[in-house]
Amino acid sequence: MKNENMDKAKEFSNQETSTHSKLLMTWTTKALPRDTVHMDIGMAILTLIGLTAITNGFYEIYVILLPEPERSVFLSLHAGIVWTLMCVYLWILVVRQKKIYTYTISDVSGIEESRLNFPKAAATIFKVISALFLASIIGIIAYDPALFIMLAGPAGMAIIAAKFFLSWDNTPHIEKSSNWGDYKFVTIDRKRNIIVAQESELMVGFEARPTKELFENYIETLRKILPLNAVFTERDWIW
Repeated sequence: MKNENMDKAKEFSNQETSTHSKLLMTWTTKALPRDTVHMDIGMAILTLIGLTAITNGFYEIYVILLPEPERSVFLSLHAGIVWTLMCVYLWILVVRQKKIYTYTISDVSGIEESRLNFPKAAATIFKVISALFLASIIGIIAYDPALFIMLAGPAGMAIIAAKFFLSWDNTPHIEKSSNWGDYKFVTIDRKRNIIVAQESELMVGFEARPTKELFENYIETLRKILPLNAVFTERDWIW
């Protein structure tokens, strides 16, 4: 990461020479792109439903030895396993997926480069996994149509995620801030390590996610390069 930052710093310096800007800070960090608390609660509930189905199915088959016609359809062992796997798949690869952020801060503006936290071979791996996953869902429903209603919700979400990963390309997304002189407000969210420079209090601005070691340093840097009347407020960033 240090070599990557140095390379980006040199590249930035070469690109910005004509504008006479001065490189002040550069860093790379991993973070969730959004607050996932509410989605985590929802996914935990869905996963618990799957685990309940697995427990009930195991009880019916191996404890009380129910014959197949008398077993539960929706709380069966097979339905519970499929449900749980789909929930874990969505929870890890969609809801809790982190991004790698690289920031380059000059005395004129800032640049954020972001990409999903996956290795280079991830595109091929995801295409294979997604294709197998889609085939498995279709096969399970074809084998037992009664599972269609049970699996309709999570299967729909999983299919959308699978289609996304089939065409997935981890091309970095680059966002450049306005000139620092345009920002009059700064929101500091210490819980999520987010600092946002805003043109007005009600506008989404340039979001930065400094490392814990650079958090205070970045605040002090903003105090020096933003207008003297810029208002710094500590609160939760809701966006």
